[in-house]
Amino acid sequence: NMKIIRFIFCFIMTLFTYEMVAQDIHFSQFYASPLTLNPAQTGWYKGDIRIRGNYRTQWKAIDNKPYSTIGFGLEKQFHYFSNTYSFGIVAINDETGYVGLVSNKILISGAFSKKINGHKLSGGIQTGIVYKSTNVIRYTFDDQFDIGGDNVFNPQLPTAEVPGEPILYGIANIGAMWSKRLSNTIEPEFGVSIYNLNTPRESFYGLDLKEADLPIRAALYGGGKFSATSKININPHILYMTQKKAAEFLIGGEVEYVFTKDIKPYIGTSIRYGLSRNFDASSWIGGVQMKNLRMGISYDINISTLQQATNNRGAFEFSLIYITPSVQSTFIKIPCDRL
Repeated sequence: NMKIIRFIFCFIMTLFTYEMVAQDIHFSQFYASPLTLNPAQTGWYKGDIRIRGNYRTQWKAIDNKPYSTIGFGLEKQFHYFSNTYSFGIVAINDETGYVGLVSNKILISGAFSKKINGHKLSGGIQTGIVYKSTNVIRYTFDDQFDIGGDNVFNPQLPTAEVPGEPILYGIANIGAMWSKRLSNTIEPEFGVSIYNLNTPRESFYGLDLKEADLPIRAALYGGGKFSATSKININPHILYMTQKKAAEFLIGGEVEYVFTKDIKPYIGTSIRYGLSRNFDASSWIGGVQMKNLRMGISYDINISTLQQATNNRGAFEFSLIYITPSVQSTFIKIPCDRL
């Protein structure tokens, strides 16, 4: 009975709220959302302006109301001699299904990058505001338990619960990136980032409790490009994130085929695993690079114990990245005296 399964799932989620409180959003195509992965990835591309969008929807099977995340980012590079200064902005909207917990973020990033003896280094900082609200009308509480009714809970029954006030706070994040072209076919990159440095307090009721602090999230990322042949490129991705007692590990990659110089279709897969628990989901991705535009579509298949409620249906995700050509001159100017 799906109603019973949904009730059990919601009950378990309630029991473990202390462990799961204030977890940050994430994308399966995390590498297609650079400003939520690492502030040092601001301007970490070949080109002038980068525009990207992400959309993720998941867990619709649980109560016919999906958890959805929408992200938008814009970045611009500025060059001064061999130094590159980059600035960007990212906006995120996240809504958690039926209960209507909404999180809106607007973050501004800045990064400085430079090449030293073939090593490309970048450091970045990010700051912004977060606004969270919830629609208590959608909630059901223990005093609305209706064992004789058609549903497990009856939202029409009166409740003594008091709605909380929306939350508004500032946030600060930092990060660093490294890459180096080892040969004509191999170019690895690694990064580390720390989010929620100021550990802001989150409470809809103004509670002065340490448990209401948003925990620091640390992320380690590895990736790069490997040209297997003149027609086949391999792009591996590894991500490890930890936040309080939660941990997540993703590993996978994409195989890209060079159909023409401007058309490069690709397919890929990844596995998401919680180190202290079982496998969470497998993600399958397909897309195409068309000149300066890159599009990706992925679908997560749920393989955790939650599959009893989701029927293995996980998340659908779409990413779009457009990079304008670089305006930086490739010519070397040699000053000389006029005759």
